[in-house]
Amino acid sequence: MPIRSRRGIVLLEAIAALLVIGLTSAAALELFGAHLRAARRASALVTAVALAQDRLTAIRLSDAERAFHLPDSLARGQFAPPLDAYRWHASADHARNEALLQLAVTVTWDGGSYALATYESVPPTPERAP
Repeated sequence: MPIRSRRGIVLLEAIAALLVIGLTSAAALELFGAHLRAARRASALVTAVALAQDRLTAIRLSDAERAFHLPDSLARGQFAPPLDAYRWHASADHARNEALLQLAVTVTWDGGSYALATYESVPPTPERAP
């Protein structure tokens, strides 16, 4: 009789070991998948940051009068291939302080969006000059 009860314990130990290995493997695969998704998102985010900075620089380089009323080519659009999965929307508004202009650019793609904003000083106009 002792031999028969030992077989039952060995079978139970084998089932428990397989269960532990299965659960550990499933958890490891989930972590690996999460890592791959994070790496893919980080790559898209780095690209979006660079594109937002590019659009913000284009707005800064446009003359001051155009900054108040952004033309469509600066206000919104889609980037050229191979970056055509990314789109942008930009705005330029007076801040609470009339001497400041708030510039904002939002880059969007299928997986998310990135917003970048800054303040620029408004050059004095002849009617506002001291």
